Amino acid sequence: MTGPGWTSISLQGIQNGSPVSSGRASQGQPPGNGPVVWTAVRDVSAQLVDVLGDGVDRVRARQLIDSQVQAWTDQQLKLGRVVSAEEQRHVGQLVFDRRFGLGPLQPYLERSDVENIVVNGCRQTWVSYTDGSKKAGPPVAETDDDLIEWVQLLARRGNTGREFSHASPLLDVALADGVRLAVVGWVSRHPHLAIRMHRLVDVTLPQLTRLGTLTEPLEQFLRAAIRARRNIIVCGEVNTGKTTLVRALANEIPPEERLITLESDFELFLDDPRLAHRHHDVVAMEARHANAEGAGEVRLQDLVPACLRLNPDRVIVGEARHGELAPMLEVMYSGARGSMCTLHVHRPEHVFSRVVQLGRRADLGLGADDVHLMFGLAEPLIVYLQRDQATNERFVSQVMEIGPPADSTEPTRNFVFAPGSDGRATPVGGHISAALLDDLAAQGFNPALLRSGTDTEGWL
Repeated sequence: MTGPGWTSISLQGIQNGSPVSSGRASQGQPPGNGPVVWTAVRDVSAQLVDVLGDGVDRVRARQLIDSQVQAWTDQQLKLGRVVSAEEQRHVGQLVFDRRFGLGPLQPYLERSDVENIVVNGCRQTWVSYTDGSKKAGPPVAETDDDLIEWVQLLARRGNTGREFSHASPLLDVALADGVRLAVVGWVSRHPHLAIRMHRLVDVTLPQLTRLGTLTEPLEQFLRAAIRARRNIIVCGEVNTGKTTLVRALANEIPPEERLITLESDFELFLDDPRLAHRHHDVVAMEARHANAEGAGEVRLQDLVPACLRLNPDRVIVGEARHGELAPMLEVMYSGARGSMCTLHVHRPEHVFSRVVQLGRRADLGLGADDVHLMFGLAEPLIVYLQRDQATNERFVSQVMEIGPPADSTEPTRNFVFAPGSDGRATPVGGHISAALLDDLAAQGFNPALLRSGTDTEGWL
């Protein structure tokens, strides 16, 4: 209620000259936030910084937030400003999302059609959708300093409590609910964030077949390969669905087997309690960055040999990108057959050069011939994924069987699946070793599924 001398205050903000409604929109679109909103959120958050610790229950946290918002509202009333009940709820939701979610971006996290979000400073946001479109999103802070403070809060939520500061201007951290955050600051004009949502965490091979990532023969082939304890390396460019495919492959592993996952940043989530029905015995390990004094670093290539002392049945490396590939190949050969990793390559024919490059990064004095021998002895299946730029569809286009070197220093290879007319993996009749075919058949695979004709001339 207003009276003489009272002023009504709007927390809705103004964007492009038009008021933006407050509150959570039905389709998950966050409301616009003006300077008054940022001030309210900052003031309320500051009052609660000591009570909203990591151990506070979220129901209790919401009660504390609502109470503090009411106290802030009463203070505004004394200054002659009236805050509506709807606006109070809006501020309370933003404070809650800032502490426990992705702040103003939280509504996008709740949408199933949002894939990635990038933030260029406090005022510019771009949202990428599953249909391949990209649209502008809301500002996420009033100033870049406020944005940095929020990122530092997010960084502390990660498993290893990573630092984001002048001394550590690069941040990669896995957050809850399948969200990966990458940030750079102080090396650019503004802080820049890239947020990736992993929508398909509990995913299966049949689901990927329905989505068009796999074909029916390929689904049956990969299922049998996993059960036959064949090593698999999933390759492709960035954002082609490599991690999703590894999750689906892992869900074919018998639940009683002991799995150890090694990652630079947690993304596989095989140890998630919600997946306990699929994997009963999982050890998830994450590399650790050095602190501001340069101490405490634990590299992924250090974790690979160390994990063998924990008696794994299989080892899964989320992404081999430094020196961990060489020890991982040793694991595949002699430590834990049926292991997996992912590898970034631009084209499938680059996989051999990429393996040599990463083998040299291990700093073990390995030459190209040594790495090729290790690669061949591991006998992995190379599964190559690609993304259609026009439709944003991801699909497997090629599968190679790798074997020990024979007539040259490079490993031998058979094209089991090659791109068909639509680019998707199509069986190449007869291009498979007898040993692999026997292993697959022993797991119930029907060899007739591979009887097809595809010309591989020009492929590698």
